[in-house]
Amino acid sequence: MGNIIVNADDLGMTPGTNKAIFKGYDHGIITHSSIMSNGDYFTEAVEGLKNRKDLNIGIHLNLTYGKALNYNQIYNDKRGLFNLGFMEILIKSLFDKNFIKEVKKEFELQIRRAMDSKIAISHIDSHRHIHMIPKIYDIVVDLSVKYDIKKVRLINESLIDSVSTAKSFDFILNGGLIKFILLKTFNEINTRKTKLHNLRFFSILYTGTVRKDILAKLRASKYDYEVMVHPGITDADLETTFYDEGEKAYRLSKNREIELDAVLDENVR
Repeated sequence: MGNIIVNADDLGMTPGTNKAIFKGYDHGIITHSSIMSNGDYFTEAVEGLKNRKDLNIGIHLNLTYGKALNYNQIYNDKRGLFNLGFMEILIKSLFDKNFIKEVKKEFELQIRRAMDSKIAISHIDSHRHIHMIPKIYDIVVDLSVKYDIKKVRLINESLIDSVSTAKSFDFILNGGLIKFILLKTFNEINTRKTKLHNLRFFSILYTGTVRKDILAKLRASKYDYEVMVHPGITDADLETTFYDEGEKAYRLSKNREIELDAVLDENVR
């Protein structure tokens, strides 16, 4: 039987996210989480971490949601909110050197805010996987060396393994396959530069829909896996202010509770 890292993304984003991640660590199989330093509930998350010293915390670098820490109008609007999507970041990274410079400043501020809050950062990943964009990945690797962060998430997912585990083809209709192909291509480029963290990965194809039976199969596998989950307690987020409708719909989806139930299930533990 291999080892399994269950990493809950988006700590610090909403009250329901924080509550679910801490519950999944206290009573379930969450082993790692990634915190959004620019999240509206970052301070609340930091407070919750004080009594959870064994929860491995990474930095969830962010350029696509919420308030930037480094105000400029290269990647945020007049309110200071990020206003770029994945493809816009990809294009800008290829042709705009000043954009790359400003992204590095933003990432450093996000890392430093976590460190200033006495968080020992064990790994780096990102919201919407923007760190996998090769030019952005180069920045992240440089910062991981500068701040002595040992692991950077790579998307080493197998199409065949994931489909045989989940027994579902929903990803064909929801855009998961296109995302998988793009990130898999970037993964091949990025792994030539570093071997910082190249476990088998699960849940690009099934992002946000990890079930109990999936976790049970992965735990029984002979391979080592990182499994990305996004648990939530939706009732705790009904009054939360969201900055875009897509994120709101995702956070209030019944799948947040399904993923929480999965990491808490006694048959998975």
